[in-house]
Amino acid sequence: MPTHKRQDIQAVWQAIAQGSVAPVYLLFGERYLCRQVADELTRRLLPDQAERDRNLHAIDGDQEDPLATLNRLRTFSLLPGRQLFRVTDSRLFFSKGVAKTLWDKAQKAYDKKDFKEAGRLAGQFLDLGGLTGDNGGEEVAGLAAGRWRTLFGFAKPQGKMDWLTEVLTASPPMPAAKPAKAGDTADLYVEALEGGIPAGNILILLAEAADKRKRLYKYLETNATVIDLSVDTGASSAARKDQEGILMDLAQKTLADFGKKIAPRALTMLLDRVGFHPVAMVMETEKLALSVGDAATISVADLEAVIGHTREEALFAFTEAVASRKLGEALTIMARLRESQMHPLVLVSGLRNHLRKLLFIRALQEQAPPTYQPGIQYGAFQKGYLAQLKASRPEWPEQLAGHPFVVYKLFQQAEHFSLADLKTGLTELLEAEYRLKGAGLPENAVLENMLFRLLNAHQPKSAAMGGS
Repeated sequence: MPTHKRQDIQAVWQAIAQGSVAPVYLLFGERYLCRQVADELTRRLLPDQAERDRNLHAIDGDQEDPLATLNRLRTFSLLPGRQLFRVTDSRLFFSKGVAKTLWDKAQKAYDKKDFKEAGRLAGQFLDLGGLTGDNGGEEVAGLAAGRWRTLFGFAKPQGKMDWLTEVLTASPPMPAAKPAKAGDTADLYVEALEGGIPAGNILILLAEAADKRKRLYKYLETNATVIDLSVDTGASSAARKDQEGILMDLAQKTLADFGKKIAPRALTMLLDRVGFHPVAMVMETEKLALSVGDAATISVADLEAVIGHTREEALFAFTEAVASRKLGEALTIMARLRESQMHPLVLVSGLRNHLRKLLFIRALQEQAPPTYQPGIQYGAFQKGYLAQLKASRPEWPEQLAGHPFVVYKLFQQAEHFSLADLKTGLTELLEAEYRLKGAGLPENAVLENMLFRLLNAHQPKSAAMGGS
């Protein structure tokens, strides 16, 4: 049987309506889409609500003993009707072949500030390599390149892994249940399905990723129903088009449930602000629909009133992009802020405050003792360098206060600049302020010129930490 994609899901529904029901349904890919399709699949297989409440058996794959689930699947039920065993976050299809997918998804979740999701994915990733994350991710970050490839099947990523330490410290992964017997549990599923399971027992598997080389996957592809809900999360035009299509479908379907529509310009702004985050898209769209009362169409003004970023969040994202020397991202965020009618002097003021912090931190990095080491890991920074710095600088409690990870991020950002860069940057901000107040030039042109001069004219000085 062919693997079904999101676009041809109607073929699955039509088969069920005609009485053709598979013993197993495998849904893998984007987690929210898998859950959404699984909900619809459950409703079609068990149309009666009372029967659904009685005969749907929900199983958490992160805590599942797959052998126990298999035994239930092979057992005749005393209850009438179909018995659905729905396993969320199944690991039956995990192998080193999906480790890179889990790693990339965890990083993307962290970048979107979805730390809970990042921690969940990171826990699955570590479990693949037989690691626990008990040391807050430092054990993983310290793996030699060869050992990393042996455990996970791909080259160790370049750059820092402090995000891993952060999410594992905040949300330690729960250990997955281990099968009671040795051997490949997935192969036992194949043997059971080949031997036959009781009619009416149906297994629904939801997986974050699936290794298509596994015997179980190949068996299901031929003898069951496989639905691929993967989404290309890259930055290519084709990937962005696919992402936007999914988000538009989710937004419009959610609004249709409320009997609402949305103006095209408002929909574009909604997609831009939420980004590819299906759960957030549905939640924000529901919020919009409820906020407009009896109005049939959601306008740009409605969007601004409900989903406009708060000033603190928006300025934080803007200053973070500048401090990380991400010119394109800074320009994009600034354009959104200007669309939201944020005054240009507010942007300049926010940047000035942040650059002053970085200037202070950069000056500390130039001094010794204690000696600052570029690229230092978070654990060593918190327990070693920062503790020594606070002890030697008791007169500066305010600048070094706050959560140690926040202070650590400032030190990381300061590595991108020399003292000369930061001093010049403050001068650029002052000149931009003068132009905004009295030169009569277009405000956006002044701001864009400021960012280009601030981030493009001066290259990172990571190789020159010792001087300025």
